[in-house]
Amino acid sequence: MPAELFWIIVAAASAAGIAILAAMYRRNRAAVQLRRGAIFAPAYDLFDSYRVVQGGVGYPVLEGQYRGRAFHLDVIVDTLTFRKIPVLWLRVSLLAPLPGVAPLDILARPQNTEFYSPANDLAHSLRPRAGWPAEAIVRTDDPQHMPDLSVIDRHMAVFERPATKELLVTAKGVRLVHMLDQARRAEYLVMRQAEFEQASVDKALLRELMDRTIALHNDLTGAREPE
Repeated sequence: MPAELFWIIVAAASAAGIAILAAMYRRNRAAVQLRRGAIFAPAYDLFDSYRVVQGGVGYPVLEGQYRGRAFHLDVIVDTLTFRKIPVLWLRVSLLAPLPGVAPLDILARPQNTEFYSPANDLAHSLRPRAGWPAEAIVRTDDPQHMPDLSVIDRHMAVFERPATKELLVTAKGVRLVHMLDQARRAEYLVMRQAEFEQASVDKALLRELMDRTIALHNDLTGAREPE
């Protein structure tokens, strides 16, 4: 076989291989985007209205109306905790003003890597009260205007779920952070890829978390649900 023909065949085979790999990459990327984009799908019918926005292959954001309240839902991949398997966090934010209320952040099982939490930006530390997670970090930036702690006491049962990580109250509303899943250990240790078994949010869990934020907000404002 002439050398020139040989190199033509090699180049053609290489180009075909690259094209196959590119097609496989595109199919895999599309599958990941589709799977992640459907993470809130089982709970869509909880909302009176909703809008889902997804950028690329990232996890989407859902903004919706539930029980007449505005919610912002998103998920965060946490790969920062040293020697830990990556975690998928769900943030459930009730967007309902609490005028004049200073932030209060209760962060359970702190690792000092919670980049999604504002705890480190709040200057004043408080001791956990009786019935609160004993190891929790409790912080505010204004002890004189933080929420009434006796009201917060009545809602600390949310931490009875070991997966609940954070309760945050600010002038903008109430947020709960809950662990959805941990990455598959084998893929992460070998390939350093954070792949999760939990492909969607559990509808009952999401309803519970949203109901808890509404109940706390109602207690803080003295609001009553319509009968």
